[in-house]
Amino acid sequence: MKKLLFMSHALIFTLAATLTAGVSADSPCKGLSETQCSANDKCTWVSGYTQKDGDKVKAYCRAKPGQGDSDKSEKKAKKKKEKSEEAVTADKGDDKTDKNDKKKKSKQKEDKEDRADKAEAKADKKDDESKSEKKEKKARKDKKESKTKKKSKKDE
Repeated sequence: MKKLLFMSHALIFTLAATLTAGVSADSPCKGLSETQCSANDKCTWVSGYTQKDGDKVKAYCRAKPGQGDSDKSEKKAKKKKEKSEEAVTADKGDDKTDKNDKKKKSKQKEDKEDRADKAEAKADKKDDESKSEKKEKKARKDKKESKTKKKSKKDE
């Protein structure tokens, strides 16, 4: 039982050590002397100090904010490079794309105007049809009324 418990603790410790080693990235400034640290632009020297609880901290070299050797900084630099390359290629083709965009916009504007003209013509045609239909209905109604008047006169 003790052997099993000991082995499980050893396994857990080993796994924890290997996992934490992969997560933390080594700083390029770690372990440098004060002169080496001050010579490196990415590093800064931190003087020794005493904490509130009385513990003394030795002087050390550390990476400046944003200068650490981590995956994030590499990814950011890569993204910046890609964006600048895209901007350069976009600048080269801007003249052609501007002309194409202007042509597309003018064509869209013409199409829109044509559709508006057609819609207006269609509306006018409907108005004309409805007016003529109204006239015809009125004429029929007048005819019926005149017939009924004639019949009523005959009946009298």
